[in-house]
Amino acid sequence: MPFLTLWPKVHLNPDHVVRPKFAHLLDASYRPFLLLELPVEIGLQILSSAASCSQEAYRSLLLTNKSINALVRVEMFPGVVVLQNKRQLVAFLNFIAQYPEFIQKVHALWTICSGPVQHHARASMEIIRACTSVRSLACHSYVLQHAISSAQSVATHTRLVDLTLAEFDRANWNALLHFYPAVHRLFHQIERLHCVGAPASIWTEFPELNKLTRLSIGMGVHKHIHESLFRNVLRSPKLQQIVITTRLHGEEQSALSSQVQQIDNRFSVLHKRRRWKELTLFCESVLDPERFWDQAKAEKNS
Repeated sequence: MPFLTLWPKVHLNPDHVVRPKFAHLLDASYRPFLLLELPVEIGLQILSSAASCSQEAYRSLLLTNKSINALVRVEMFPGVVVLQNKRQLVAFLNFIAQYPEFIQKVHALWTICSGPVQHHARASMEIIRACTSVRSLACHSYVLQHAISSAQSVATHTRLVDLTLAEFDRANWNALLHFYPAVHRLFHQIERLHCVGAPASIWTEFPELNKLTRLSIGMGVHKHIHESLFRNVLRSPKLQQIVITTRLHGEEQSALSSQVQQIDNRFSVLHKRRRWKELTLFCESVLDPERFWDQAKAEKNS
C-alpha cells in the first residue's frame, strides 16, 4: 500500500518499541519495587501516606492494580472531600448512594461552588445531610440554612466544630437560632467560624455563640467596619480571637488595624496576599487547625 512508504525502515525490537524514558526497564539489572512484598505494616503506611495527599493521588492508587485497589479503596478513603462544581457534587452524591460505607469516613467537606447557588443547592444540601461525621465544613450560608431548617437530621452533626460560610450575610441569624432547635444546637457547638464573600455594606450582626473561640471575616477591599456588627459575638464566653482578612495593604491596612483595635483588643487584621485561596486555607486548617490563627497573631505582634 502507498502509505507504507511513509514509515521509516526499522527493526522491531524492544529498544525501538519502548519509549526512551522506559529504557531502564530493558536493563537486565533492573528490579521493580515490589510494594506488596514489604511487611504489611510498612506497605499500608506507604499507601496511607500517598492516599492522604489528595483526591487525585487516591484515584491514581485505585487505578494501579487490583491488589492495591482492594487495600486502598475503603480503608484509605481520603477524609477531606473537595467539591467545586455541580458535576462533582452530583458525582459524589451518586457515589455515596452506591457505597454508603464511605459516608462516615468524610471528616472535612468543601461544597462551595462558583456561580448562582441555586444551581447546586439541592445536591449540596443532600450531601451535607448525609455526611454527619464532618468536623470541618465549608458551604454557602443559603445551603446550610435550608439544609438545617428543613431537616432535623442535621442535628446529628455533633462533631462539627470548624465552619466556613460563603456569603454569610444572607443568613438570617435571629430566625435560625431562635426558631430552629437543630440550628441552635449546631451553631452553639462551633469553635472556629470563617465568614467569606459578603459585601460589607449589607453585613448582618454576628450572634453570641457558646463555644466560639475564633472568628475570621473576609472584608476584601472595604476600608471601614461597624462596631455594631460585633456587639453580640463579643459576648461569646470563650471568644479569644477575631481576624479580619483584607486585600488592603500599607497605610490602608494600618488604618483598618487601628480602627478594629478601638473596638476590642482581640481583633487583628491579616493581609490576603495575591495567591490567597480560601480552599487552600480550608485544607491547611484540616491538617493544622491553629496555623492560620497563629499566623494572624504573629503578624499582629510583629
